[in-house]
Parts: sequence; structure tokens; C-alpha cells
Amino acid sequence: MAKYVELGYPIYEGMPVYPGLPEVKLEGRERKEKGDHWNGTVLSIYLHAGTHVDAPWHHMPNGKGIDEVPIEDFIYSHPLLIDCPKDPNGFIEVEDLEKYGEELHEADILFLNTGYWKHRGTDFVTYSNDFPALSPKAAAWIRTKLPNCKAVAIDTLSIENIGEGIKDGFSVHHAFLDHEKYSEPTMLIYEDINMEPIIGKKLKSAFATPLRIKGHDASVVNMVVEIGED
Repeated sequence: MAKYVELGYPIYEGMPVYPGLPEVKLEGRERKEKGDHWNGTVLSIYLHAGTHVDAPWHHMPNGKGIDEVPIEDFIYSHPLLIDCPKDPNGFIEVEDLEKYGEELHEADILFLNTGYWKHRGTDFVTYSNDFPALSPKAAAWIRTKLPNCKAVAIDTLSIENIGEGIKDGFSVHHAFLDHEKYSEPTMLIYEDINMEPIIGKKLKSAFATPLRIKGHDASVVNMVVEIGED
């Protein structure tokens, strides 16, 4: 029997978000206890809060919105976990990837496990500041050297060092989302992923279920992975 685990974090008011971004709010509108006919709630959430996926329009004015990305791009038959523990502000480099050999070239999604997910529930200040990221060189290498890869996922609030991204025009995001600079198909970016359920597991398949928000830059998302025996 297939076994599945979820890598998306629950959504709740007061949940961790990148410093300066709008906080998640849940407003109870109808409540049975008040005499209403049902319980109903209004969710207000920044599309890049919590576990989410970036569409090309996030950084490309004429890129695809999240509703335009083909549904098959969210389904993966060869997921690969890349263990790449990093210190604060560390970078995942090409060398961290190459050690996975042929598996890397067969993979259609890369789960980048820096180990930073361990801080999310216990020390959000640490989790939200100085987190590891993918280097620009490694991002471009994935886009151009791994033709089977459709997506990357990371256990930090962003795949890119924000400070460096501001300086260089967000080259890491562009490496995956830019449809003008590269001839290879664009790739999706998943951020704030909970890697704990797949550590030490055999990954068999994976899929995500985005909200089809018309013409927009991202979607909150849940990532589900089918796992085998340890």
C-alpha cells in the first residue's frame, strides 16, 4: 500500500512569515455558537507566506501566472532529496549537487535539505534571518544542465539570499523563472518546505496542488510525497 507524507506547513494566524510581509489573518465570520447557521472564516494571506510555489510572473512581467502553469508541471515521478547542511548565510553550490551523480540527472524535482527547517517551530528569528540559499551559479547550472528537472524545493523562506538578490537583480529566481534568457523550460520554485517527513526515506513520487489564482505570481500549496521503505 502506498504511503504519503505532507511537506506543507499548516496555515494559522501568527504563523512565521518573512520579516516585513503581511501577517496571516483568520477572521471568524459566521459561528454556530453565535447562532449562525454554519461556521465560516475569511483567510487573508500573502501568496508567498508559508509553504508556497512561485510562478514565472513572480519575477517576469510577461511570465506565466500560477493559473497558466500546466498541471503536469506539479506532478513528479523522480523526486530526489539533496542533503546539503549549511551554516547561516551559506550557499548550496554545484559541488553539493554533483555528488548525487546519475540520480541528479534523472530527477524531476530536487528537495534541497539545508537542515534549517529544524529552527522553524522553535526559533523563528533564526529561521527568518540569515538562512542558507542556493548560489546563482548552482541555480543556473540546474536550469541548463538538468533537462529532466521541473522544480526545486527548499526548507527556507526563500531559495535566494534576499540581500544578494536585491544587489544582482534576483539572479537565482531568474535562473528558474526567466523564459527569455534561457532556452530550457522554466522551473517552479517551492519555498518554506518541511523536509522532516522525508529524511532518510525512499522517495517514489510527489505532487503539489496549487490554487489557480488567475494571473498571479504564486500560490500557497501543499506538497505530498509518496515514500517507500527506509
